[in-house]
Amino acid sequence: MGKKRVDRYIPRAYEALKQVEIAENNTIQSGFRRQIASFGAMIAMGSTLSAVALFSAENRASVNREKLMQAIYAIIMNTKDSIPKYALFEYVSNEIKKGNEVEVAEMIKDAAIAIKLAINLYEIKDEKPKKEENNVAE
Repeated sequence: MGKKRVDRYIPRAYEALKQVEIAENNTIQSGFRRQIASFGAMIAMGSTLSAVALFSAENRASVNREKLMQAIYAIIMNTKDSIPKYALFEYVSNEIKKGNEVEVAEMIKDAAIAIKLAINLYEIKDEKPKKEENNVAE
């Protein structure tokens, strides 16, 4: 972890969370906090490319994990432009081909840490508990 880079990324992360619509009306769903934590664990247990690939795909998670990958891309590239769906995956793939796997992995880890820290600057909104459909007495 590059402490200076994380510090540089925190303001970018704060803005990126709004940019990719993770933060809406100054609140963030609590599921995003859990998902960014699991993303870091996936990188540690597997590889950066496999973690990015999994989080870039549509799935049944409680929140849209693709947005986290878009936020990481916005932080690393320092862009305010619209971010294509698989931009981070393509970026990581290209950097690995160039032999920059270690550097890109560190940048992504630092961006994920910055997101974890920036999330604390927003109000956390708990998801609504799911209603038990078949247990209602009529």
